[in-house]
Amino acid sequence: MNNMVRYDLPRSLPVISKKKENVKTATLEFHLHEFIATIPGQFFMLWLPNDDEIPISISKRQKKHLFFTICDLGQTSRNMINIDPGTLIGLRGPFGNGFRLTKKKTALIIGGGMGMAPLRYLLSEICLKRDKNVVLIYGAKTDNEILFKKELEKLPLNQLIYCTEDGSEGYTGYPTDRMNDVLANHPFDQSTIEIYACGPELMLKNVLEISKLYDLIPVTQINLADRYIKCGFGICGSCILDANGLSICRDGPVFRGDILVKVTDFGFFGRNKNGSKYIFESKSH
Repeated sequence: MNNMVRYDLPRSLPVISKKKENVKTATLEFHLHEFIATIPGQFFMLWLPNDDEIPISISKRQKKHLFFTICDLGQTSRNMINIDPGTLIGLRGPFGNGFRLTKKKTALIIGGGMGMAPLRYLLSEICLKRDKNVVLIYGAKTDNEILFKKELEKLPLNQLIYCTEDGSEGYTGYPTDRMNDVLANHPFDQSTIEIYACGPELMLKNVLEISKLYDLIPVTQINLADRYIKCGFGICGSCILDANGLSICRDGPVFRGDILVKVTDFGFFGRNKNGSKYIFESKSH
């Protein structure tokens, strides 16, 4: 194994392949020249020359091949999903702390929207352990925004639950509605289950509240990949969580539930590119 832990400066790599997932989303594939260890939930900073640098979670790994699923959320991400294979992109990373895999019997995974991208990598690792019960609850606004559908349906999952806001696929409503149903109908405790979640922050806030209801806060891991990240090193301060000094890029983006319950801004407000706060829209998830 190469002693290099990560790329601290952008390493220019060509896009090996591009797959359109839907009209707003594409997955880019890169081949690393050396093996670099990664963990589900970690991210890289991707830089398109003459454009900005943005944080993107790893959505899949095959040996030295890394895959990043990118959604059109602004000019830079839009430009990235429209490039052709062979285009050079600068990669820095991996950064952050990822999901901690356990030996507990059941994995309950809750994904919302683009939160399915880092959870895809997590699922591939968990499903290697055939003795684990895996329940995936995945929600999107509508059926055409569901990512990796054919791939997910081939995984050895014990239960795959879709839900959409418009009712076009699966249940009508939000993933947390189904999460509450699953926990209410099974006698899980902290010794038998691990909960993993990634998606819009209001959904994640509800995941934490439901975990608290069932005394599962310590075994809940939440990925705040939806938050704004600028440097990846934890020095610019753009992703600091309230006054406790935690930064998402350095201490996260995956946090345990017993850490997040102490973060007063979680689920209430985020930060823009200039560091100013904005309040999350009040909406049930």
